[in-house]
Amino acid sequence: MAIREPRFLVSVDYSLSPIKAPYFSQIEFLLRIRTFLEDDNGRYREDFRQRDVQEFSVPEIVFGSNRHRNNVAQRLLEAGWLNQLSLERILGHAFSDANSIIEKEKEKKKKKYGNNMIFDDVVKIIFQVKKIVRQEYYAESEATAMELSMREEPRLVPAAKESIQALKKVKLAEGYGDNGGIECMICMEKLVQSEREVVTSMPCSHLFHGECIERWLSTSHLCPLCRFPMPTDAGTL
Repeated sequence: MAIREPRFLVSVDYSLSPIKAPYFSQIEFLLRIRTFLEDDNGRYREDFRQRDVQEFSVPEIVFGSNRHRNNVAQRLLEAGWLNQLSLERILGHAFSDANSIIEKEKEKKKKKYGNNMIFDDVVKIIFQVKKIVRQEYYAESEATAMELSMREEPRLVPAAKESIQALKKVKLAEGYGDNGGIECMICMEKLVQSEREVVTSMPCSHLFHGECIERWLSTSHLCPLCRFPMPTDAGTL
């Protein structure tokens, strides 16, 4: 009998907490993945060893962006979600529900404070993900993971020096760094719009500090966000 792949259930919840920085609206995001083992009778129990929680603050202009969605999608793919089309569709619904919650809270504040729009709390959006696996699938996956862990680590391939030197240097658009800015996802420092701020753009359009992405590509030819492959000395992989 074929072993069923894991199935995933996603729900959106939220909570409110006192704001940490009263001068601008802030959104917090929590991705909580919990694994449940299902027996032959359809009953399942949580496996507390397989709990994955990712929590971080997200500036309002970043929440639901392609970068944010890609980050969440990557974590779920790593957790074993195999159907990428269904993942994109379900995440689309989840982010739509999350944005509705955020807009609802904004309306409440507007009614309470008028045009002053005082934000006295943080909206934490919570993606609750249940990963349900058959016990025999889990046992097989655990054995496979053990086997892979004993193999030699794959060798990282750096990008060709010419391709690194050819990366575009761009200035950030006006307002790009407002409301907390957007981070370089290598050093986690902000990319701030200014007359002198020049950043490096990958062919996939992801932006980084020049020194950060050059150092990264000297080790790995893959974009750290979407794994876009840069040319290598051995050819384009």
